[in-house]
Amino acid sequence: MAELFFTFVKNLRMATSVRLIRRYVWLVETIRRAGRITLEDINNKWINSSLQDGEELLAERTFHRHRKAIEDIFGIDILCDRSNGNVYYIGNEDILDKPSFTSSLFNGLAIDNLLIDNPDLKERIQYEETPGGNKYLPMIIEAIAKNLIIDIFYRSFNDRRLKEFKVEPYGLKQSSRRWYLISHIPDYETLTVFALDRIESISITNEEFKFDNSWNLDSYFDEVIGVNLEDDYDYEDVIIKVYGHQRHYIESLPLHKSQKLVKREKEYSEYSYKLRPEYEFQHEILKLGLNLEVLSPQWLRDEIKWQAEEILKLYQK
Repeated sequence: MAELFFTFVKNLRMATSVRLIRRYVWLVETIRRAGRITLEDINNKWINSSLQDGEELLAERTFHRHRKAIEDIFGIDILCDRSNGNVYYIGNEDILDKPSFTSSLFNGLAIDNLLIDNPDLKERIQYEETPGGNKYLPMIIEAIAKNLIIDIFYRSFNDRRLKEFKVEPYGLKQSSRRWYLISHIPDYETLTVFALDRIESISITNEEFKFDNSWNLDSYFDEVIGVNLEDDYDYEDVIIKVYGHQRHYIESLPLHKSQKLVKREKEYSEYSYKLRPEYEFQHEILKLGLNLEVLSPQWLRDEIKWQAEEILKLYQK
């Protein structure tokens, strides 16, 4: 992921203008919507685009230059089916659907293009705010790509003192609207997680570190739903019962990638998980309130029951 984004930043600087980038996005989105489309039909749509700026047609040479730039910048392949009337299509459309910097950036630019043509829509679209720290993303990604140690000043919620850490940046993970830096601190046995919104300053050093290529970000967090890897919780089987329409939400957006349907009845469904049922998983369970019941393990059922009773006490005062 880091290499892809670093390549994007490098190639983005080579683009002649923001308008040219918007052209690339428009072209990909036009082909993506059509599924398969000829250059003639692309030009029929281009005539009505606000980006054409007096250029009535996309010359074939220009079109192919755009194809090459789109591949270099976004990693998106625009292919041609010559056996079916020279129609163009996106060869790796899944790259725009998977969670990644490329997909979020491209889809954001595609929306931005529409807002330029329809400025009144800005008041009808609302984005979720993030707590902050996004400004550090490019710097951290650069350090990841170059295997350079970074120096950060950090103030956690548990300890309000400002502390300095020199860390080896391993990766980035987004969870619950926050970005987290996954890093290794020399002489620490386990990796350390820093929330970007609690970083007060950051700088890249000239010190290189040797990255363990066997380490994988996805597998590292396989056992949890967020970023908390607490040894206090065992990796075990969990079964829950979900009632009513809430089942549809659970199935369209699983609580964890290990989620499996165990039983489906008229009034409820049961799902199994293999994970560490730590704080963040418990929090997701509590968010569903009366629509969810923990069946096993018994200790987790008792824990959720205790938390529900403690919540009740707050409202009985």
